[in-house]
Amino acid sequence: DIEQMKYNTAIAALMTLLNKIYENGKINRAELKTLIILVNPFAPHVTEEMWANCGYGEMLAKDAKWPSFDEAKCVDSTVEIVVQINGKIRARLSVPTDIESDKAIALAKKDEGIAAALEGKNIIKEIYVKGKLVNIVAK
Repeated sequence: DIEQMKYNTAIAALMTLLNKIYENGKINRAELKTLIILVNPFAPHVTEEMWANCGYGEMLAKDAKWPSFDEAKCVDSTVEIVVQINGKIRARLSVPTDIESDKAIALAKKDEGIAAALEGKNIIKEIYVKGKLVNIVAK
């Protein structure tokens, strides 16, 4: 987001990271170094002071190597989809991201709440929007 000058989303992502650090209750030296480098474009004076106080070397934080990451590790293997009957949300299911349409619909129908809501009804149409929802139209 920083390269595309979407600063608000970049800062929101940093706040999410900071919240995770608070949840963990501690931060190690390497994580602090990465955090300082990431925050530096937004608060250079404070982060340069932190960099110097932590003793990370003679260079400035702005000159430090930008952290890298493995994008493959950032991809979720599951996604939460909603199941609707006649447009009304009846359930939420966690399914694999690459699930096929027929399997997603079958899994939705196996849900207890969905099965009960469909009992005695005639299914007119079944719609699956990949990674988002299953909608069953029934009368």
